[in-house]
Amino acid sequence: VRPACIGARVCPAVPLRRVGFHDRVRSARFVTVAAELAAGVVLTDDKNLNVNAQPEGQALPLETKVTSAVVDDDNVKRKKLWMAAIKPPMYSVGFIPVLVGGAAVFAELGMVPWSRCLGFVLAAISVIAWLNLSNDAFDAATGVDRTKPESIVNLTGNRGLVLAAANTFLLVGLTSLTYLLTATGDLRAAGMLAVAIVCGYVYQGPPFRLSYKGMGEPLCFVAFGLMATPAFYLALQPTPAVAAGAAAVAAAAAVAPITPLVWTLGVLVGITTTVILFCSHFHQIEGDKAAGKRSPLVRLGIPRAMQVLRVSLLVPYLLAVGGCAAGLMPATTLLGLALSVPSALGVWKYAVAHQNNVATLAFLKRFATKWHIVFGLCLVLGLMASRFPLMA
Repeated sequence: VRPACIGARVCPAVPLRRVGFHDRVRSARFVTVAAELAAGVVLTDDKNLNVNAQPEGQALPLETKVTSAVVDDDNVKRKKLWMAAIKPPMYSVGFIPVLVGGAAVFAELGMVPWSRCLGFVLAAISVIAWLNLSNDAFDAATGVDRTKPESIVNLTGNRGLVLAAANTFLLVGLTSLTYLLTATGDLRAAGMLAVAIVCGYVYQGPPFRLSYKGMGEPLCFVAFGLMATPAFYLALQPTPAVAAGAAAVAAAAAVAPITPLVWTLGVLVGITTTVILFCSHFHQIEGDKAAGKRSPLVRLGIPRAMQVLRVSLLVPYLLAVGGCAAGLMPATTLLGLALSVPSALGVWKYAVAHQNNVATLAFLKRFATKWHIVFGLCLVLGLMASRFPLMA
């Protein structure tokens, strides 16, 4: 007797889920299932029939492959968003002033406490982590980052947690700085670093939010250039115990004035750091306008901002030439900085090529960060090379 359900799309007498046989299902598989139906076998979702199961060694259906590829692609995109949110290269703005300050001490005295230098690097990274996380939390409160997928608040969905993590990093950084600064006893270094951290807070923190008034770049220049770099120079002076073997070095370390060399280095570091912040605004003009943020790009527009960027990339090299000509900096620093010129050109070429494409301008800050790192490391190498007779 031919069952009434044979030939029907769904058999009402059998408790089947809707499996939806696709046109690509192999005929042999269909025949097997049809035979089981004709024999009156009761099929269930998870035991008698698994339409998604494949014989060993047989390729997965196209739909399964596509689903797997979509999941993998989403995971890759999310990892990229997390990397963009964490911003690993951005931590260079913390350790470059430490290294430049230490290199200046080495150029003048021929020694530097490297273990203390490493401690300051780690402490500075903790402070920058606080700055990064707290800025995201503060921006979330104003809504300026609501369409920013790489915001840590948007990724976690928990502004309070992000702010708590930020404050934890600040506590670690302040504790480390306090411990390290006691080795020198120089209150000037402590005071200058305190000013730098305050600049970091008023940049985005309530009720000040000075970045919304277009004051972010001046604050950045003061904090990293005029405060942090000279402060780490003072903090990395050899202690009397370290310098006991050299009377001249000990005397110099005891006085430790902030020399014209150090102020010049601070200006150079301040400019390259500020360029990173400046470049980060190029793709955010519309979002900043909507949030009432008067960033330099909102005020200037892209054409005039491009001219500012060109001058900002050129000025550090002109200052270095002038500093060497005036005897404020050793000639080896100029040789070292020559190695960073290709990175500066890379920033400018990318800006020119993408100035009319807002989406790709988002990557301009990566080129600026790379230039900042290369410039700072070349400056360090140039300063340290001045202590070697063959290079001086």
